[in-house]
Amino acid sequence: MRSCGGAVQGVRELSPSLDANEEKIYLNRADGGFVYVDDGSYSFGPEKLDLTDETMVMTSLAFTGSQRGWLTAKLSSEDGMLPQSTVLEMFRPISSVTEQLAVNNLEQDASVPAINWKRIQRVRMPNSSQPWVLARAKWEQQTLPDEASNDDDQSGTGPLMGWSFVETIGSKENELFSDIIIGSESSFCVHMMAICQESAVARSTTRCYDSTGLLKGVAFLEGRVKGELD
Repeated sequence: MRSCGGAVQGVRELSPSLDANEEKIYLNRADGGFVYVDDGSYSFGPEKLDLTDETMVMTSLAFTGSQRGWLTAKLSSEDGMLPQSTVLEMFRPISSVTEQLAVNNLEQDASVPAINWKRIQRVRMPNSSQPWVLARAKWEQQTLPDEASNDDDQSGTGPLMGWSFVETIGSKENELFSDIIIGSESSFCVHMMAICQESAVARSTTRCYDSTGLLKGVAFLEGRVKGELD
């Protein structure tokens, strides 16, 4: 992580290709497609998706202590926007042990478990017609009332599982995201989620795009798995 005058300017991450000979990618906070929150989680991707070509999206999800889930996904309209995903369990600070994890991708289960989302942080433009400018976007935090009383212990640390998937959003089809993108049935969200198998804590980032590929909002979610993990 690099800083200037005490303020964090960006973070240097593994190359999305996981090629040891390829230079690490530097994510700069001046890039409007790099959105991060205080716990160290972030979402990185284009402000404008090229729907005719392959696009890379990346996220890092902070868990208890130094543990984190690191996910990348390649999106292509030729594949029906089904992501080709990589999921790693990593620790900060990056060490030689972390580098070795690059060859040990976590398994992705075919089925995505149901989640009781408890907290959501959203960032979006004040007006949905405005082009994306992160410095002018507004932040909102929501605690879902039905789940706010669930104070189960979330301190356990265990292996992580991860998923990346794309969801088409209608005007009122999904209450979590319909107010970020409204009105176009071809609008979509890219979800990147990880779950701790010990604590059942789930964390996710969601990037919402309109039908032309313009970024409309980013959300960070925290919750718990419904029922038991398989």
